[in-house]
Amino acid sequence: MKKVGFVCVYGRANAGKSTIINKILGFKLLPVSSKPQTTRDNVKAIYNDEESQIVFVDTPGVFKPHGKLGSILLRDSESAKEGVDAILYVIDASEVPDFSLAEKLQKQDTPVFVAFNKIDLVKPDIGEERLKRYQEMLPKATFFRCSAKENYGIEEILKALKEILPEGEDYYPEDIASDRPKEFIISEIIREKCMRLLSAEVPHSIAIDVKSVEQEKDGMEVYADVIVEKESEKAIVIGSHGDMVSRISRYSEKSIGEYFQEPCYVKLLVKVVPDWRNSDKYLKKFGYDEEQ
Repeated sequence: MKKVGFVCVYGRANAGKSTIINKILGFKLLPVSSKPQTTRDNVKAIYNDEESQIVFVDTPGVFKPHGKLGSILLRDSESAKEGVDAILYVIDASEVPDFSLAEKLQKQDTPVFVAFNKIDLVKPDIGEERLKRYQEMLPKATFFRCSAKENYGIEEILKALKEILPEGEDYYPEDIASDRPKEFIISEIIREKCMRLLSAEVPHSIAIDVKSVEQEKDGMEVYADVIVEKESEKAIVIGSHGDMVSRISRYSEKSIGEYFQEPCYVKLLVKVVPDWRNSDKYLKKFGYDEEQ
């Protein structure tokens, strides 16, 4: 029998949760950027090998909520810890410790594994002192020093997770890496490119509305709207003479093509929907359910 189970990946925004999952999978499934709150949904990423199937629930990074969308994301991050076989708590070693999330995990009966991430970005003595303080708070947890970016410590985390999972049958077919539909994967890839390329004040007001994905003989054609909240944001996304939206399209075409292993054409339109992050209509349209 295989070792099969669910693992919640928990932690603050930009701690490196998605990067760790991508390294475990061996390819890029989840969006990663230098800006926090890249992951907005509880995405299930599925790891398969001959001896195990691990379903990773990658949560929105925990942050101070703003508006209805922020409250929904915060709720989803906390609820994802329930009903799983293990919790992988990712800490950014390079940041000054904040123990509020560790306090929430102190009462967990679920096994907790701590990825003390980004150790390559902090002086060893400072990192060890911070690590010791977390270990004192979570004495039952298993700790790993790691650098997801450098692929250091990832194999050890994977091995430890496999050991505690129960035996059972696969939850998902072996040939899929996510339970999300094609349109969702495409929208996340486009949104990541926006996160990477745009100025700091714009990305969190952005949503991607995939209008259609058409399969042609020479590849895939994607038509999507980039939704922002202000006319000033629209101007930034479009850029001078359309340069920025062209860059977003070009980068998206490359990543979508690599992911689905076929040529891809991306056509983007930028639209303004004022205050969509507080609109019940648009939150529901973009898949954020306030009543869960």
